[in-house]
Amino acid sequence: MNIIGIGKIGCSIADRFSAYPQYEVYKIATNIETTSNSFCINEHENVEEYDNYPIKLNFNIDNDLDVFLCGDDTTVACTLRVLENYKQNKIRIFYIKPNYKFLSETQKLTDRVVYNVLQEYTRSKRFHSMYILDYETIIKMMGKVPLTQVRSKFSETVCSTVHMINFLEHNEPVMSNYQETPVTYCLNSIGVMNFEDAKENKLFDLDNVREKRYYYCINEQQLNTDGELFDLITKQIDSKIEENINIMYGVYSTQFQQNYSYVVYKSPYIQK
Repeated sequence: MNIIGIGKIGCSIADRFSAYPQYEVYKIATNIETTSNSFCINEHENVEEYDNYPIKLNFNIDNDLDVFLCGDDTTVACTLRVLENYKQNKIRIFYIKPNYKFLSETQKLTDRVVYNVLQEYTRSKRFHSMYILDYETIIKMMGKVPLTQVRSKFSETVCSTVHMINFLEHNEPVMSNYQETPVTYCLNSIGVMNFEDAKENKLFDLDNVREKRYYYCINEQQLNTDGELFDLITKQIDSKIEENINIMYGVYSTQFQQNYSYVVYKSPYIQK
């Protein structure tokens, strides 16, 4: 799988994927050296200028592509120009919604324009799907982190969460009730669920959710010895049933000592 990071935060997240052999990482930003895996884009004074000029990339990307960016960086206004190079690829967008309290008017404009345009392109199936994550929500979920480590910890949290979901989706569950998702359910977000009390921490509060997929990562030994596990998971899933929302789940065997649970929320509707 290929990763492209656009802008400072997007590149920081992309860098984290380099730790896993499954990914090839590419970066696009200002003040970066142009190489076979990175591209230095010229800095412009306004949002419109980033979209005025074609961008020719030499990145050798011939399969699935995940793109990470944050709306606080005016550089991300070049995103559509970048992705023109990969029209034949299956593209997923991972969009970080910034905290508006500290943004300039130019940054706010960039976020509004890019965020809405990418959603519209996703709904029209130019992109496979778009995952929306909220910067401030993730920062709060991280807990108390030294100031100098906030950016690094943030990137690590996003990367590890997305990587785990990728890993699970490419492996067979021990048990599941998965069905095919309608192609219109393409505007998504992610949550982390406490395995003990089933409390969900949403990384973005997605409106008009129509499908929830729960991923249970259970220690292999517990899967083989715990006679109460089936009842626990069944009870949790039953408690999640809501009108007009498809509830699906899968249980996966892992070597981790601690159990983890993730949620993917899906909607066909444009998000605010």
